[in-house]
Amino acid sequence: MERNAYLIHKKIHQYILPGVLMTVAMQLGNVVDGMIVGNILGPKAMAAIELSMPVLLFLQMPALMLAMGGAAEASVLLGKRKLKEAGGIFTVSLAAGGAISLLFALLTPFLPGMLADSLAGNEQMAALAEPYIAVNFGGIPVLTIAILFCYFMNADNHPQLGSTLFVIANGVNLTLDILFLKVFNMGMAGSALSTVVGYLVGMVTVIFYFRSENRMLKLSVHTRQSLRYVKMAAKAGVPSAAFTLMSALESVIVNSAIVRFLGNDAMAVYSVCANAVLIAELCVGGVIGLIPNIAGILYGERDYYGIRALCKKVLAYSYFAIAALLLLFLLFPRWIAALFGITGGQMLEMCIPQLRIIAFSFLFYVYNKFLMSYYQTILQPGLSTVITVLQGFAVVVPFTLVGMVWMGLPGVCVAAVISEAFTILLCVLYRMVGQHTGRFPCGGRYMLPEVTKETCLDFSIENHLEDVIKLRDALFVFCEENGIREKDAKLIGLALEEICANIIRYGYRGNNRNFIDISFTIQDGSYLLRIRDDGVPFNPMEYQAQEEESGKIALGGIALIRKIMSDFQYLRVLNMNNTIMELKMEPKPERMQEG
Repeated sequence: MERNAYLIHKKIHQYILPGVLMTVAMQLGNVVDGMIVGNILGPKAMAAIELSMPVLLFLQMPALMLAMGGAAEASVLLGKRKLKEAGGIFTVSLAAGGAISLLFALLTPFLPGMLADSLAGNEQMAALAEPYIAVNFGGIPVLTIAILFCYFMNADNHPQLGSTLFVIANGVNLTLDILFLKVFNMGMAGSALSTVVGYLVGMVTVIFYFRSENRMLKLSVHTRQSLRYVKMAAKAGVPSAAFTLMSALESVIVNSAIVRFLGNDAMAVYSVCANAVLIAELCVGGVIGLIPNIAGILYGERDYYGIRALCKKVLAYSYFAIAALLLLFLLFPRWIAALFGITGGQMLEMCIPQLRIIAFSFLFYVYNKFLMSYYQTILQPGLSTVITVLQGFAVVVPFTLVGMVWMGLPGVCVAAVISEAFTILLCVLYRMVGQHTGRFPCGGRYMLPEVTKETCLDFSIENHLEDVIKLRDALFVFCEENGIREKDAKLIGLALEEICANIIRYGYRGNNRNFIDISFTIQDGSYLLRIRDDGVPFNPMEYQAQEEESGKIALGGIALIRKIMSDFQYLRVLNMNNTIMELKMEPKPERMQEG
């Protein structure tokens, strides 16, 4: 018997649709928002949105830092079965995010005008950008709370609710865009207001989350631990904050250089190219989003086999999608430009070659995005931050400025391709040097120890009772080989047989093929048995002995196991049952000393 990736792959396919829907809704909302603005208000209005992007990124930075960092910490804590600490992270992340966003909202009367003037470079662009920035300042508390809930719901068995929040928000956003711009003539303020109202409506999903029986994260106040929890969430979220900050700084420098030296038309074309990157994110963001949603739990459970299987599948799906997108950009750039209101003239002639060039950056962008997400998820924020700084600023900005001076707008797009590839090279070298010096864990690019180096029996069985007997016998052999007492081996075998048999009899509906993952580990003076299945929710902790036909209370197998085990825990994470049993080793009797 060997471990397989059946359960992990099945979980990927269950989570991939909500993840893709969430990313598609979020990025499609941004892209289509630009299309609507470009077609109704004109390409220069679309360029004004791109010029305003640094402000929007800065406003969202605390939300993304606490959401992604807090969700990563909570996932690992859930994998370690530390529900109280995970709930504390959830609570303080919401509180801190809400407080910071309210502070931003109070600055609405003072900052938007100054920021618009400094970013735009001319009065025409500043007049378009100011109302857009002002509404985003006032509405940032709504966006912050929505982002926080979305990431925590994804980490807590409810990816469907997280994706639904974004689907509703962006559906309402796009509908109101047309209404506010075309019917009520609200201009740029209407475009921003439609986004805020959309996210406010989308938060109706939070009601269903709080009413769910499968929710593991609970709001809880730990006054003494609050500061520590905030630091944990913020530290894990540093890569997200760094990415947002670097993106904002890059936008300020690159946008200002283009609009001042190449003109408004070049800025409009570049905004289409910037939206092309959002389209790439639309195609792969949902797939790569499986990393924080699933890998954090697996890392907390020390399921390294599952993490490798997950990463391999995520990269395969991502590159399949990006290859199709690259082909689309190479063959039909005229159609893509037309979607953003550029349909003819010199602006279209400028746009077509730039879209073809920028498309080649997608191939390298995917891998950088994957590495940033993965290292942040396994709580290696330092390495993730280095990649973020390299990709978002330290490499791309100098390359872009040199390319612009050398070749004009084509040089900007060529620099995007080269900078993404160069970032991968630098981060690989940095990680290898860090592993060689002991700064980072060994274990290749995933930085995971080999399972063979652990005293662990890791395998999967099909949902057949005869496989349970084979499994028990294999466990007995493993126990004998590792010097485990016969009495302890029989107790562990009883627990294994009882739980697995119960899963097979009652956990699955129908005759479909299903697998159960089992891990038996010898560690820290204990024997740890973890059993994972994706059957119907069943909490052995709430098991009650049933009355037999004779009317007497029977002491069931699960009740017996709960009595003989040192510790017995249950979690429903990733919509899978995780039953964890621990049996303490009895201390060996000390030898009588002579004399």
